Amino acid sequence: MEFPRTQLRASIEIDLYALERNLGRIKNFLPSSRSYIALVAADAFGIGLEAAVARLMISGADAFAVTNLSEAVRVRKVGAGWPVIVLSASIPQEEEQFVLNDITPTISSLEEAKRFEAAAKKFGKTASVHLKLPSQNSEISIPDKDEAKKILDFLLNSPNLNLEAFCVAGTGTGAPEEMEIPDAEFLKYCAEKTAVCGKKIYVHHSDVFNPKILPNCFQTSLRAGLVLFGIRPEKNSILRDFNPEQVLSFKSAIAHIKELPKDAYVGYSHTYKLKKDSKIALVAAGYGDGLARSLGSRANVIVRDTLLPIIGIVSMDQAAIDASALPNIRLSDEVVIIGSTRSQTITIEDYCKTINITPAEALTAITQRVVRFYTAGTIK
Repeated sequence: MEFPRTQLRASIEIDLYALERNLGRIKNFLPSSRSYIALVAADAFGIGLEAAVARLMISGADAFAVTNLSEAVRVRKVGAGWPVIVLSASIPQEEEQFVLNDITPTISSLEEAKRFEAAAKKFGKTASVHLKLPSQNSEISIPDKDEAKKILDFLLNSPNLNLEAFCVAGTGTGAPEEMEIPDAEFLKYCAEKTAVCGKKIYVHHSDVFNPKILPNCFQTSLRAGLVLFGIRPEKNSILRDFNPEQVLSFKSAIAHIKELPKDAYVGYSHTYKLKKDSKIALVAAGYGDGLARSLGSRANVIVRDTLLPIIGIVSMDQAAIDASALPNIRLSDEVVIIGSTRSQTITIEDYCKTINITPAEALTAITQRVVRFYTAGTIK
């Protein structure tokens, strides 16, 4: 059963044209990249994988990256011909599906490499693989430098595996603490080994990795993730002066309005006490939709182009706001949680700062019961 948007409890709107323009502008901003890989992990960060991939395919993405086989198969079903890379380690017995669906694994152990060689040999194919570079800024690097050398030698000598690229791990903007710096000694070893066998192998990386530290013999490809979806680049990003267009807005509606006296408690556990007589409104979205439970007294929403504070603990299905500053508030009024109105804006970054989470966490927390609308124009 379909409902008009005004009757929906919670919805997100995704501007697919803004997504397309962000990719095009990144290409112009960073023309030195060999290719542009769209990171669409975690259901395209909650945007919706199929819709995002379809738009990015016609917009010039050269390849796609995800973090598990099931999402890789979903990308493959959208369209053939684009490389699909899985960045995380595979689980034993997945390798045959990788080979049959022409999906590229990122190898992180010798055992994994041997499994993929056996699968490729079984089906009479040569499977493309990538190798995860060992890290020098992690106490537990997977693989470590010594094992990575053994993996590299194995891949270069395998008749059924084609080493296509090296992977520098890390999501990039939106989760910058996940960045890794590849081991310098291993990079030198790679350069020497690939020069001997004459292979042209490239390196792909996130936007918070500086490719200038790599040996000159490697071409580089940008893995663009959350920046594509409108998240502003981190200060240490190679895209730091790039200003992406907003792609997503998160909205709800007013479900109830009530006048409450001074000293009344609002929300679970009686944690918020009114300091004066107040008009309280309930927003028809809660942590069951993806709002953080701790937003109360920290964040605002926009109603009728007015910022109103969230108060009390957010419940599963609703959140309370103090609407005293808006005498004309009405039931079913639109509530903007993330997005813009005529003169007010709440960005994803604003939302995240109030509760100290990353944009990646905020976007992927929006649950599937929140309806997705895909639009073809700037979100207002």
